[in-house]
Amino acid sequence: MIRHLSAIAIFSAVAVASMAQDATNAEESAPKWTYKMSGFVDPQFWMDTREVVSAREEQMLFYPAPKKLDSDGNDINAQPSNNALAITARIGLKIGAPDALNAKISGYLEGDFTGATNDGINMLRLRHAYINMRWEKSNLLLGQYWHPMVAHEVMPGTRPLNMGIPFHPYSRYVQARYTQYFGGLELSGIAAFQLDNKAVGPDGGSTAYLRNSCIPELNAQLCYRTDNLLLGAMFNYVLLQPRTYIDVQFYDYTGTPVEPVNRFKTDTKIGSTAVSVFGKLNISELSFRFQGIYGDNLTEQGLMGGYIETKSITDYKKYEYSNFGTTTFWVDLGRTKGVCRPGLFAGYGRNNNFGDDIDVASNVYGRGIDIEYVWRVQPRVGFYPTDYLNFFGEVEYTNAAYGKRVTDNTNGKYHYESDYNVGNYRFIVAAVLNF
Repeated sequence: MIRHLSAIAIFSAVAVASMAQDATNAEESAPKWTYKMSGFVDPQFWMDTREVVSAREEQMLFYPAPKKLDSDGNDINAQPSNNALAITARIGLKIGAPDALNAKISGYLEGDFTGATNDGINMLRLRHAYINMRWEKSNLLLGQYWHPMVAHEVMPGTRPLNMGIPFHPYSRYVQARYTQYFGGLELSGIAAFQLDNKAVGPDGGSTAYLRNSCIPELNAQLCYRTDNLLLGAMFNYVLLQPRTYIDVQFYDYTGTPVEPVNRFKTDTKIGSTAVSVFGKLNISELSFRFQGIYGDNLTEQGLMGGYIETKSITDYKKYEYSNFGTTTFWVDLGRTKGVCRPGLFAGYGRNNNFGDDIDVASNVYGRGIDIEYVWRVQPRVGFYPTDYLNFFGEVEYTNAAYGKRVTDNTNGKYHYESDYNVGNYRFIVAAVLNF
């Protein structure tokens, strides 16, 4: 009896040990998930020498505000101010997932506290949220990521929130981005949808203008890449439908409005295109980056441009649309290694339609229609005592050439003519703790 009990005990122990080993082996062979958090805290302090056109409590600066004269001829906007914010503090989560469909699967979530609008400052907002599927010779990204006009590997090395606006585009869209690799060449096609960065129109900023066109924003890119060089070109197309209906007021023979106002369905659309070239060259500890853009209606990218809406003279049930656009170019040179890292950003942007005649009855949607050109010079220096604790100082000088509105009462049109320049110095210091 004792022998039988001993045999049973030994068998049970061996079975349990075997089951435990099988569980361990199964756990070791199971696909692994990985998670890595990252982010930074970066309080920024700045001072402006005059009022500016901006967003997010003036942290995102576009250009200096125009003159605003009082009764004595003094410029009210020649008013210095200062501020400090920490809303750009960021937190991200990198996700590594098991392989699927013969692809390496990963994901990324990232947020900061700048809010989706000025009213949402200090509230957590989504920056990036995407799934990435990487095959040997292709890649598919699905989710919210940099807008295709933002060449994410070729971005200015500046620290402020505006990141080169209004010369460098700065926005994020939900998208499907497919890339095919041919050695050093990369060909990408992107279909993108608006959310935070909305087109402007009759109802203010809204995603409805793009949604109602039933066509996402489309972009095609071609890049050439080596270890130290990246060169690329892209084409972008967006189709908007600003209105779904038009209200028309009729009058009787005495000139009295006839009620009710008549409403008519409309589906008139406006298409806008843009082209861009960009590049990056790394030599030793230096990085040189550039981007040039020529395009229409780039307001949602933070650039000048937009479109004009005019009642049709041949059909009272329709509006007619025309683009106004911009040409921008920027360069950035900076040191990427060492304790002291100086750099310089310079940008120039021009209103392609400055001086064009506009019907007095037209509606204009966009940014910078009264500006002929804008330029900026922005030297910086970064101090990196450690990888995780950095300090920055920058001087940002932006100059805008404003025009005066000239109306021709004989043909019911107006245009802008060169008038004056205004400039603003912004002095910036920042501390960054990376984790």
